[in-house]
Amino acid sequence: MEPLVESIQQLGYKDSQNLFGAPYDFRYGLAPEGHPCNVGTTFLENLKQLVENASHANDGAPVILVSHSLGGLFALQLLNRNPPAWREQYIKHFIALSAPWGGTVDEMLTFASGNALGVPLVNPLLVRNEQRSSESNLWLMPRRKQFPLETPLVVTPKSSYSSFDISIFLKDIGFEEGVHPYETRILPLVEKLVAPGVPVTCIFGNGVPTPETLYYGEDGFDKQPEIVYGDGDGTVNIASLLALEDEWKDAKDQKLKVIKLAGISHTNILKDDTALAQIIDEISTINSDISSSPFVSSL
Repeated sequence: MEPLVESIQQLGYKDSQNLFGAPYDFRYGLAPEGHPCNVGTTFLENLKQLVENASHANDGAPVILVSHSLGGLFALQLLNRNPPAWREQYIKHFIALSAPWGGTVDEMLTFASGNALGVPLVNPLLVRNEQRSSESNLWLMPRRKQFPLETPLVVTPKSSYSSFDISIFLKDIGFEEGVHPYETRILPLVEKLVAPGVPVTCIFGNGVPTPETLYYGEDGFDKQPEIVYGDGDGTVNIASLLALEDEWKDAKDQKLKVIKLAGISHTNILKDDTALAQIIDEISTINSDISSSPFVSSL
């Protein structure tokens, strides 16, 4: 994250003046409006206040909202939970980096067998229960619109699971307590990706081998699967990264720009020189028609 922040500062942005951060504890999730969700709801309320404060501190200029990964889903929720007049007044542009709009197959690996996330000498099973306990991880389960019924995502000697079988999958891996929150909180939350009516730019990597299908043997889910890879950024599948392009193609008054960066991974987008140059160029372009907008990052 530091290289991205430093690159933004080279444009003249200054911390706590017109550059603000909004980190989040991803152990906690979010729920649809009307459902109790103290931590997630409070975060969105605080983020809204930060956006307003940033604008007021900069002569009322609307802000550029930038997110990475799951932060993009939170940012979209922020926009759609506030009225159009608020968005028009306070949001100049939304830039989403590597956003998993439609979830990831990699998340099914995390729940089934644990995920060492590339850290050497770490037994994935030792972190599996902790990863299962992070509420936001359920939000990243593959979404039905991006992963069709006929596409198996996990295959065992006796069963196969598509995005339509997540509840059964959670039971079969021994995480039955995840079924109720998935069905009552996550499915309503991801049912629609509503166009917010503010300009959106999605920037992400592609051409990096990304888990597409997990094959388990007779030893079950306590053993790491054989993985068939497809396109994506190494973490998020290409269908998920491109979800807005498909779902918003008929949305009126919705500007959407998609920038693909060949060979850039999910995390390297925050530090790779080519990726940083593209992000900075996009910010400069957005600011070219007015004086610089304050900058709020949701991570």
